[in-house]
Amino acid sequence: MTTFVAAALAACDSSALSSSDLSSSDQDFSLGPRLTVTLKLDGAITVTGEQTALAPSGGANFLKSCSEYAQGNTEQALFMSPGLLDGDVDGKKVTIEMWIDDYTGPGSFPKDRLAAPGSSPSIAVDNVIYATWPDSTGSKAVINDDGSGEWTFTKLATTGPGGLPGDAVDGSVSWTCRDK
Repeated sequence: MTTFVAAALAACDSSALSSSDLSSSDQDFSLGPRLTVTLKLDGAITVTGEQTALAPSGGANFLKSCSEYAQGNTEQALFMSPGLLDGDVDGKKVTIEMWIDDYTGPGSFPKDRLAAPGSSPSIAVDNVIYATWPDSTGSKAVINDDGSGEWTFTKLATTGPGGLPGDAVDGSVSWTCRDK
């Protein structure tokens, strides 16, 4: 066991963070800005509530501030809404997938600029996916300079019989950002 621990310690990079790097007199160590997310869905299901999330960077590094979050991932010209929430909303497991492509900073974005990894923007509630559809869904997003934002939509729908839109929900996902 001692040999394993010694080998593991020797393998550590000398540039790794020390405990003095993790704290300072003027700020606490954090993984980055925190978002308070408010979800309102009505239609096939009703879900209303609030939860927190870490502001996603879209890259390998944690963000330092809400203003940095508002600028999006400049390397990929991408903005990511909060998606992985810290817990349930209204007693339901919720995941949100909404990105803004060709993002160059805060503003208002129409449906054709909204995307998701490998698909269209969607909200999963207890593993039932409600997604945007080309002809029937209304959808837009607004991102503010302070990192807050809102995604509003009508007729996010499941996939129904014959691959057509099925059960649908209308609503919004909004969030505020707090640096620490």
